[in-house]
Amino acid sequence: MYPSDFLHDVIRYGLIVSALLLAMVLYGYGRGGAGRGYLWMSVAMAMDAVRHSLLLFAPITPPLIFYAEFDLLLRAFLLLTAVSVLLGRGVSIYLRWLPVAGLLWLGFCYWRNSGDPWCRELPGSVLLASAYAMAGFYFWRARDPKRPLGFTGAGLGFLSLAGLWIMQPVAREAAWGAWHFASFQVCYLLISASLILALYQSERLRADFASEVQEKALLRVLRSRRRVVQLREWTDVLLQQISDGVVVCDVAGTITGFNRGAERIFGQNATMLLGKSVTELMPETQRPVEGDLSVILDGFRERFRVPRDVVGRHCDGSHLELEMVVSPMAISDAEQLVAIIRDVSERKRQQQQLHFMARHDALTGLPNRHRFEELVGSRLEAGQHGLLVFVDLDDFKLINDTLGHKAGDIALVAMARRLVGLAGTEAVVARQSGDEFVLFMPGFDDLAEIRQWADELVHKVRSPVSFDQVEFALSCSVGLAPCANSNTEVETLVRQADLAMYHAKRSGKNRYSFFNAAMLAESNRIAELAARLKRMDMDAELSLAFQPRMKLDERQLSGAEVLLRWTTPECESISPELFIPVAEETGQILRLGYWVLEHACRHLAGWGHLQDSMVLSINLSARQMFDEQLVDRIEEVRQRYGLAPAQLEFEVTESSAMQDIDYAIRVLGRLRALGYGLSLDDFGTGFSSLSHLRQLPVDTVKIDRSFIESLVADRQQRVLVAGIIELTGHLGMRVLAEGVETQEQLKMLDSLGCDEAQGFLISKPVAAAQFRDEVLCGWEQLTRAL
Repeated sequence: MYPSDFLHDVIRYGLIVSALLLAMVLYGYGRGGAGRGYLWMSVAMAMDAVRHSLLLFAPITPPLIFYAEFDLLLRAFLLLTAVSVLLGRGVSIYLRWLPVAGLLWLGFCYWRNSGDPWCRELPGSVLLASAYAMAGFYFWRARDPKRPLGFTGAGLGFLSLAGLWIMQPVAREAAWGAWHFASFQVCYLLISASLILALYQSERLRADFASEVQEKALLRVLRSRRRVVQLREWTDVLLQQISDGVVVCDVAGTITGFNRGAERIFGQNATMLLGKSVTELMPETQRPVEGDLSVILDGFRERFRVPRDVVGRHCDGSHLELEMVVSPMAISDAEQLVAIIRDVSERKRQQQQLHFMARHDALTGLPNRHRFEELVGSRLEAGQHGLLVFVDLDDFKLINDTLGHKAGDIALVAMARRLVGLAGTEAVVARQSGDEFVLFMPGFDDLAEIRQWADELVHKVRSPVSFDQVEFALSCSVGLAPCANSNTEVETLVRQADLAMYHAKRSGKNRYSFFNAAMLAESNRIAELAARLKRMDMDAELSLAFQPRMKLDERQLSGAEVLLRWTTPECESISPELFIPVAEETGQILRLGYWVLEHACRHLAGWGHLQDSMVLSINLSARQMFDEQLVDRIEEVRQRYGLAPAQLEFEVTESSAMQDIDYAIRVLGRLRALGYGLSLDDFGTGFSSLSHLRQLPVDTVKIDRSFIESLVADRQQRVLVAGIIELTGHLGMRVLAEGVETQEQLKMLDSLGCDEAQGFLISKPVAAAQFRDEVLCGWEQLTRAL
């Protein structure tokens, strides 16, 4: 009689669970999970105790005998596993006894139950389970990727034994049970083999993937090492190719690195300097004494990566201006100092040159205006007093125009040398601007001494200057401003000397003048006059006056000169001699000149038939003559009033034309080609009248009144006037004498062959209405006494 179904089920499932737990113990132990191994071992022991109790109280039957025998074998494995877990030893050392134990146990079972047909199937199943177990233990002892296969094989072996006893009742009770059992074993074998192969393939793929990952990691390491090597090579090449010098030294100051840039800067070979002290790169006068080098290096540590200027030593002994940045670096586990060095000697030289050029004149080398103010200002603050001198070359533009700018440069350099030689070593000499120079003479406070020095200055400046086998003389106008009070500002002194210089220039040039308060008052008056000119209402304040010109041979009216008059709203009449120069300097002369042109043409057109033979002579200022729109504006105004070009004559002065003789010739040539008359005003007062008279396309030459004043009494003056009249006659020009005031002068001019006369003897300048009534309509009565 067999045990109850419940008892069989408990024992069967207990065997299966025990086998699974044993497989989990082996797997957990193989992965290092000793903690879980203890847990599963405890559960397995508990299940074994339950099975053992059931076997003790169950009735003795053949199946239970086999259960008991298998339980003994399972308990032996549990014991071996427990001992291995507790002692920390591998299970594999006991597997060598497994075949022997299996054979003995199989022989025993076969001998004990040889009469039972079912028991004859037992050895085959046990051998199959043993094969599973041995394959599992083989894989478990192999490399780590195959250990899971070992655990799986062992577990399948135990499950095979469990299936043997589970199928025992079926095999005993049915005739076909043995075949059924055999088919079960075959199916189980196929399923187990498929599972093992699948797991093996999975583990192989995992192993291949792990190998691929390992190879990629190895390749990354190799590439990283290759990049490190390439970076080092690239760094070495870069350090050798950069223009900056790189010097490496240890904490003791011994040179351990020296690139080609450093070789080029210091002119020394690296092999000669490696191992030597960095003091070899310092000037001998700046090399530290023994023990001070560490102090210098410590100073660099305090200011790492901060650029600083140092002085180096070239191999030829010359000093180098260097810019250096020091940084710390660990090289071969040792602290090193890396210095990046740049030779800034050329940059320093250029900076010094730029600094010098910003404070000095490039042509003469003298201090410029700003530097002069600094030097003189510091001396005045120190309590010095003396004399401030303002020097201006006379007619310097003429030198540039006639001989060229190179000749002008030579004249300026010669002037600078002469001033430096006359001033002495204690004086400050500077070029103010253009052809202007300023000097500060310390200690000059005696008036007689100042006059003597100024006379010597004017005299020596006139020494000839040679250029391109041509000699020319210089002259200057000098302004003197004594400084007895050191509290006076430099700008004030310069302005005072400048005013004195202009006074000397207006007085005839080539002379000096002392500053006085009247000059300042005159300067303020001019400034006020300029402001009034700017805000003037021309139509309300300006008017025209006309002074007639007479032909001497027929005593006929030949024309009139147009003169400008200014009467302020306060009924103050301002002389043209005062406001015309101011208008020239401030640029107001342009609008004044075109206002005169417009109103002169308007009056001439308004006189009707009376103006048929009239020629109005209009003065052109220097600014007007060099205005690019001059000819076009003249044509536009003339055509608008319906006048003929021959009815207008334009007067230019020598000084205006000489400012740019070539341009003046072109402009005057255009006007003459259009039919306008041209006259040269104030002839004889300039310095180049005869040399340029033939070049200027003029029709009439006006002799200045200064020649006419002493014409009767001064024989030399009479000879000079006669020569001018004869010369201009040979050049095909007419001559007009200005400033004729007496009958004697008129008769003398008539006898010398002068063509026309103009002056108070004939008529004073009169307004337009009076000119029409008294001159145009009453000319015969006006000139009856002449």
